[in-house]
Amino acid sequence: MLPDQHDILWTFLSILFTVFSLTVFVIIVQYCRERDDVDGKKWGGIFGVFLIANFLCTKHMFTLVQGDQLIFIWWQVLVVFVQLLVWGIFCKSDKIESQSPPLIRAVFFWVVIGLLLAGYTNWLPQQRSDPPPKGGAAISADLTMEEFADMGRVIVFGAKQVAGQKSIGKGQCPLCHTFEPGNNIGRCPNLFGVEERSHTRIKEERYLNLPVKIGEKEPATGVVKGKRDGVDPAYQRGGSDDLNGEDYLRESLMCPSCYVVTGFGKEGDTKSPMPVISKPPISLNPVELNAVIAWLQSKDTPGEFSKVTVPLPSAEDSAPKAADSGEEEERPVFVTGEEDIPTMINTLGCPLCHTIPGVEGAVGELGPKLHEKTNAPLRIKDSRYEGKATNTKEYVRESILCPGCYIVMNEAEGELFPDGVMPPDFANKLSVKAIDKLVDFIANTEAPPAG
Repeated sequence: MLPDQHDILWTFLSILFTVFSLTVFVIIVQYCRERDDVDGKKWGGIFGVFLIANFLCTKHMFTLVQGDQLIFIWWQVLVVFVQLLVWGIFCKSDKIESQSPPLIRAVFFWVVIGLLLAGYTNWLPQQRSDPPPKGGAAISADLTMEEFADMGRVIVFGAKQVAGQKSIGKGQCPLCHTFEPGNNIGRCPNLFGVEERSHTRIKEERYLNLPVKIGEKEPATGVVKGKRDGVDPAYQRGGSDDLNGEDYLRESLMCPSCYVVTGFGKEGDTKSPMPVISKPPISLNPVELNAVIAWLQSKDTPGEFSKVTVPLPSAEDSAPKAADSGEEEERPVFVTGEEDIPTMINTLGCPLCHTIPGVEGAVGELGPKLHEKTNAPLRIKDSRYEGKATNTKEYVRESILCPGCYIVMNEAEGELFPDGVMPPDFANKLSVKAIDKLVDFIANTEAPPAG
């Protein structure tokens, strides 16, 4: 259950509290009528107040979402706790403490069970499916900019979200970026306010000259910095040659090292660890890339799309698979082991973070280099290692299936690589044959000879 949804469990518990208060009120009234020496108006009034308070709490609970319910329920628990204290005073003062009706004792039992059940079920990760982008309208005349931008959101976060876990789509962006004000993961820049920055960034002296100058070709990608036509023709925008914010966003996605934000790069902020998202393993096509740009330009102003400058795709354009039916984005990643090693590694997204010898394009800088033939034996002997592996293959298998069991030291930065970035669910993405094949390959990877 995600925080912006209504939680029926907490609501049910609130209703149970009100039923309990009603039951106690009825019993008190009946008892007072049977005893002439008991002040029925006083005690009936007191427990009537508790009944009304619980009823109002339950009514208010129906207006809250889960995040608020988790806080508010404790106020109602306090009301019930005070009610129990007053009930104890009533029973003690009239010397009827041994006459508690079986019904009340049963209600107490089910209240405790309800609390335990509600707490446990909300502790478990639960799942919600967002509606996929409008099917059939992805590349048709009735596609709106709101729908197009939402395609970009799905590419970034995916159509499904799981409580307590990062929401990650085909673009893999949340592995390193954050998108809310004041929220910085520390690995790559926060993208809140990126639309506004895209217009000012291109005027900064540092952008004009570092790591390469405007008009120069960035060696790794072949992109000409600061030029509308400096990227692959299939991804170019139309219009004037004047550099604008849209060009900066497109260039950042297709040539991350054309400009590196201070403090977020390698080799003195001249090399970005970010992969080129128009190439494997992400491989966004032109429509998908434009959808991401549309979302970036509009995400900070919900419902307002006046700042979006990318055009809507035409019927002749290639649509994102997720936009056609919503099914491709939802289909779980699974590797059978029949694939060759590069296909397996690209499907799993390993090159996003790792440099892997023998796999073309696997030059990720966000995680440790996979030179495991050399590294694994040393890490097993590390005093920090608390895993169960005794040899290289066991270590590699453990690292894939339990990435948090041992966190590798980033020697270049003098600190550990961040924990929790590598997905912990590869056991659900690999067959037995696939994991064996992958382990055999990675266990024999080593750094290329010097020179």
